[in-house]
Amino acid sequence: MTLGRRRNRERRQRATRWLWRLSQAAMLLLVFLGFGVIAYRGAEEIARAEVSTLEARLAAAAERESAVAGENASLVAELEQARAEASTWRARHDQEVPRPPFTDVLATAAQRIAAGIAPERLMEVLRAADNPRRCEGRPIIRRFAVRFGGAPNAEEGTSFMDGLLRITAAMPAGTEDAARLANVTVTTAWNGRTENLTGLPQRLVLPVGNLELDLAITASDMRGFVQVALATCPRN
Repeated sequence: MTLGRRRNRERRQRATRWLWRLSQAAMLLLVFLGFGVIAYRGAEEIARAEVSTLEARLAAAAERESAVAGENASLVAELEQARAEASTWRARHDQEVPRPPFTDVLATAAQRIAAGIAPERLMEVLRAADNPRRCEGRPIIRRFAVRFGGAPNAEEGTSFMDGLLRITAAMPAGTEDAARLANVTVTTAWNGRTENLTGLPQRLVLPVGNLELDLAITASDMRGFVQVALATCPRN
């Protein structure tokens, strides 16, 4: 019996030691699990904080990108506006600032005016200037007397083309400045028109069918007379 009690006591002691060791292991496991949970939660909080920081940085970067895009669009619009204004000013410069050969013509005109030539005379010469035409044959030249005082009658002046083209000239009585005061009348019977021109010389181009009548009217070398030259030219 003593032997049996001893064995029972030993079994109880072994069971007690085993339970104690098991409880220690369980305690250690719980401790480790606690540390793991705490570490996980801490890491999770850190990760959330980092994610929030990154999200804030991304939002700030997106705002900066949007602002930069807006600035770029504004700069592009300003650049296009500047280009349009530069093109407008360049066109105005090309239109308004004289360049050769216009500057050469202006310089020559200024020299002639400084030499005493009346500006009106230069204007008349410029208006009469024209590109040379390829005309048939030599021009027909006629001279006729100027009517001083009053209007010319049907017998005065000169005519061409069997009377279809008639030219007369009149001046106030007692005057001799034909360049300013001569009143020239050109009448074309085929269209019933009359051209009244003041001053000499004069140049007219009259279309007739496929032809152009080039009419040059100048003061004659003979005092009190006007000279008319008529050339017949094919129309371009």
